[in-house]
Amino acid sequence: MSQLKLSHKLVQQIQALLQEHDDAAADPGVASQYLCAVVGFMVGQQDMEQKQKEEIMDELGAFIQHVANDVSNQRKAPPPPPPQEAFGIWKPPAD
Repeated sequence: MSQLKLSHKLVQQIQALLQEHDDAAADPGVASQYLCAVVGFMVGQQDMEQKQKEEIMDELGAFIQHVANDVSNQRKAPPPPPPQEAFGIWKPPAD
């Protein structure tokens, strides 16, 4: 699987596109419902057995939870300390 390129800008653009379709999508909860419905729609259209579709949906649900937890943890993490100036003299080790 390729590396996803998720960004705030991408999420904002997707939400703006949803709002063009439905003003209620300005609410992140409504926008999230649209995105879930789109995923369900896309998986539902696949030509495969129902059991395989259910496995895919389970994996996607776990992935959603992983991303949500990761984003939450990043928001809770303290900001990195400001860079500090350093000065020193390096000498090569004596042989």
